[in-house]
Amino acid sequence: MTLVKESFNSYIYTMEESPQAWTNEGDAQSKPCIMVVDDDPGILELLTLWLEKASYRVVAANSGEQALRLFFDNHPALSIVDLRMRGMDGFHVISRMREMSDAPIMILSALDDEDTVVRGLTLGADEFLVKPVSPKSFIARVQAILRLWRTNQQVETPFDYADAALTLDLRRHEVTANGHIVGLRPLEFGLLAYLVRHRDRMVGYAELLDRVWAPDAGSPDSLKWYVSSLRKKIEIDTQHPQLILNIRSLGYRYVPADQAPE
Repeated sequence: MTLVKESFNSYIYTMEESPQAWTNEGDAQSKPCIMVVDDDPGILELLTLWLEKASYRVVAANSGEQALRLFFDNHPALSIVDLRMRGMDGFHVISRMREMSDAPIMILSALDDEDTVVRGLTLGADEFLVKPVSPKSFIARVQAILRLWRTNQQVETPFDYADAALTLDLRRHEVTANGHIVGLRPLEFGLLAYLVRHRDRMVGYAELLDRVWAPDAGSPDSLKWYVSSLRKKIEIDTQHPQLILNIRSLGYRYVPADQAPE
């Protein structure tokens, strides 16, 4: 891999080895469609190159308006969206996409302040990646989020769970909490399902990041944010959670409603 000075936050990467040297996900026929949205033509070209070298099919949009048209026409398995764009910005694009589909969305932005990250994830993004990023790291994140999506969508064995507060159906991707149907993002659903499956024990932070996000794809901050988001959707009182408990400095545990502490 050669590092070349260019416009993508000072550097871009060109891949000299074959695509299979840094991805093992199969041939082009098995690849889902990925949409990339950025109004910088250099970044759009670079991300398209990386994804195509990894044998993904790519549709590219240079504006929010074009992104929504392509999203409707192509039904991409993953959309990668920049935030700062002329005209319709990335926040608006993500909000509109979420009205049409629950397919995963990744934000790729140079903005990395906490308010921006929280706003993007709250609107419906499943991952937030900060520029600049190397091709291997970028493709690894793409693979991880698509792998989780496929796991949630294509599970062969139904996983039904119910207690006094929560019902969960893994095959149908449905959750009911306190009598109300709850809409969860793919990562939220995967996190909740993993905690419920292992409700007989505490699940460590590292295990959750490894098994729900995939190795090196998540972070302690993203785990903390997703747990907070889940609590807002399934807990009656988020200030005093009863279902997802934090075992300080160790991990989390799901406690069935009939076992929750008074």
